[in-house]
Amino acid sequence: MYKHYIKIPADLVLILVFLQLLIVDSRGNETDQTSIFNIESVVEMSILADISYLINNREVEELPAKVVVSFDNKNLEFIGTVEVRGNFRRNAQNCDFPPLRLRFDDSEIKGTILNGNHNLKIVTHCKNKSNQFIQYMGKEYTTYKIFNILSPYSLKVKMVNIIYIDEQNDFKPIQNKAFLIEDIDNLADNHNMKEYDEKLSERDVDPDILLQLSVFQFMIGNTDWIIPLAKNLKFITDGERYIPVPYDFDYTAIVGTDYSIGSTPSILQPPVRRFKGPCYDIDDLQVEFEEFRDKQESILNLISASPHLKSSSVKNMKNYIEEFYDIINSDNKIGEYFQINCEQ
Repeated sequence: MYKHYIKIPADLVLILVFLQLLIVDSRGNETDQTSIFNIESVVEMSILADISYLINNREVEELPAKVVVSFDNKNLEFIGTVEVRGNFRRNAQNCDFPPLRLRFDDSEIKGTILNGNHNLKIVTHCKNKSNQFIQYMGKEYTTYKIFNILSPYSLKVKMVNIIYIDEQNDFKPIQNKAFLIEDIDNLADNHNMKEYDEKLSERDVDPDILLQLSVFQFMIGNTDWIIPLAKNLKFITDGERYIPVPYDFDYTAIVGTDYSIGSTPSILQPPVRRFKGPCYDIDDLQVEFEEFRDKQESILNLISASPHLKSSSVKNMKNYIEEFYDIINSDNKIGEYFQINCEQ
């Protein structure tokens, strides 16, 4: 419950929303519009919906929503729906403010910055007035960006400044940061593929991609993924190759949320750096490690330059990545982590 929020007059909220909509640009036929995930400038977003009801009734079906996206002196309006999503962070005992999902019809977003993203996930701040959880968000966002460097089969993300406006005026508009996650269908379309939602085994997926994925998950300290259960994985396919696409990195050692490391109740074991991939020949491992070595400087520079991380978070993330490179540059440690303890 948001009892601490100050209630403001309904007519004031309506005036603010009305003024905002007055400056909304007509989307028209903006077929040359870039994707929101490629916009480098600051993006502002507002969501007008029954936010109070969503917060207090987290199993509710999607509700109508009006979304305004502002960037580079442009303001675009979209009509869609909003709903609560997620598992752990969906629970009110774990997060004051839950993660959300926006849905749009194709006719609403075609030719706009949201083109192809009918299903748009929003990673929210979780805890109100918590700088630590803003850092968790920044670290998870950066982890997605790291995988963008490593693989073209990765979900794009965009950090936004967001305001949630309750249409019932039950509490003051909530302003915070959040980041958007690309729709898996959009990623698939960009590679002339389709999402595949049937069960797969490790033998079914592309072996080179599986090796890269396994090493990446080892790098970030993530054991919370399982291919046969599609846990924290989506799959895309062209009918011949099956590509696993990871998501949801809050339960990784590199992000280090308090609920993952044991300071709050959890049904999962704390994250550790453990290789969960199948056993590989040393030659295959070294070829893959070389790909990661080639990206080391880019990854470290990405972390250092992040405007979403405090210096302490930058230091922690870089240290964890550098430990990974120490491991793959040591024959003894390669044997220990990747060969002796690999999954047969």
